[in-house]
Amino acid sequence: MTPILLKSIAALATVAGLAVNSGDALDASDAYEVRSLTQLTQSDVKTHAMHVFMRGDTNRDNVLDADEYTSLSVVTAELAHLNGFIVIETGDAYLTAPLPGVRHSALSQSEQVRIEAVSRKAFYVFAGDDGTMDISEFADAQVSKFDQADINSNGILAKRELFSFAQRQALVALDT
Repeated sequence: MTPILLKSIAALATVAGLAVNSGDALDASDAYEVRSLTQLTQSDVKTHAMHVFMRGDTNRDNVLDADEYTSLSVVTAELAHLNGFIVIETGDAYLTAPLPGVRHSALSQSEQVRIEAVSRKAFYVFAGDDGTMDISEFADAQVSKFDQADINSNGILAKRELFSFAQRQALVALDT
């Protein structure tokens, strides 16, 4: 990756509120608890969506444009690929969900291009007629990923459903 691209990803990671970590655990401030997810509810996903939306709205206009949404998607995918997990923020805790089979390396250029294309398409599905995504539309997009992963439709993701959700969040093609 070029140094400019790496700097852009690092800057976007700061906006997303996440940092690449070479250790086994997410490096969060002492004010936050970090633990592995054992189950995830739709309410957790909505709370997470609110936190991510606020960080992703870089120009503070209370909507995401296609570029802001795509940047969030690329950063999420890059960090998931590097770390082997996604992070769900519930406000008082950072919860991690593993992505088995990832290579723990940076995204290739072709993977980044694929993720950009997929995320732009998803943006326009949920953005509405005005071409921007408000917080409720963003939450709807996140809940859609939850619903797709909730195989038994019980409103709680556990075990393999969590892996499926993590993969959808990260837009990362797994090796398994």
